[in-house]
Amino acid sequence: MHIEYKVTNDNDNRKVSQILKNHLKFSRGEIRRIKRCAGLMVNDQTVRLNSLVKEGDLIRVNFQDDDDQPVIPQDIPLNILFEDEHILVVNKPFNMLVHPLSYHVLNTLANGVIYHWQLQGHNSKFRSVSRLDKDTSGVILIAKSSYICHQLAEQMKNGICRREYLTVVHNRIAMNSGIINFPIGRPHDDSLIFGVTSQGKEAITHFTVIQRFASGSLVKLRLETGRTHQIRVHMRHLGHPLMGDELYGGSLDLIHRQALHSWRLEFNHPVTKENMQLEAPLPADMASLIHELKTP
Repeated sequence: MHIEYKVTNDNDNRKVSQILKNHLKFSRGEIRRIKRCAGLMVNDQTVRLNSLVKEGDLIRVNFQDDDDQPVIPQDIPLNILFEDEHILVVNKPFNMLVHPLSYHVLNTLANGVIYHWQLQGHNSKFRSVSRLDKDTSGVILIAKSSYICHQLAEQMKNGICRREYLTVVHNRIAMNSGIINFPIGRPHDDSLIFGVTSQGKEAITHFTVIQRFASGSLVKLRLETGRTHQIRVHMRHLGHPLMGDELYGGSLDLIHRQALHSWRLEFNHPVTKENMQLEAPLPADMASLIHELKTP
């Protein structure tokens, strides 16, 4: 994997290290790693970080594979929405962890992704930029290097990356749309769940009601922040827990997992700068739930 940059007039006669830091936004740690691995070239010649470049020169940064691989590769089918040498976007099924745990080292998304990459001859670490709970399905963004992960994380932090979800909640929501702005945290230190608390961190969720049923509502949500269980906590606080979300007051009568799906992700490609808009269709269990709620 690599990225290339053609030196422009405003970077003429600058050190390569300055361009890496100020224009390409490499962190200090990443620049040190480039130095160790001799992964820096200008016009196909290996150069030092303090080398001067001129307008028209082509800088190429080669990313080395990670030396250690903590995730066990496992042949798990992946529903790939997009992939190039820098990023991977997958439609994750529900009932699947994103990362392995000490007591659950197999059958996670990471296991399947690492297997898929090793078949391609790559040994990158698994770096998930977005997160999804085990029983939340949908779009998830994965970076293939620490540099790309850092660039995408900055987009998350600055609100450039737009995350939209679909959910089915209990009861009819009266408002057509709104903004939920309540801080989220653990009610007490040993709590297993999160809640709205004045001691919590800022959490902002935008919602729009798409359809109302006799006993529920189909809602589109956009996250402005990314707190743990944010949508689940906010909707419960409004008196509309997610159907199937037993942990936060939802019923399992019609669906056996929280009815929450990450359906759309928008971001700028960290290398090409192209605006990316990727969608994952509603999974069968949520489509069946909506059909049942529509039935008189």
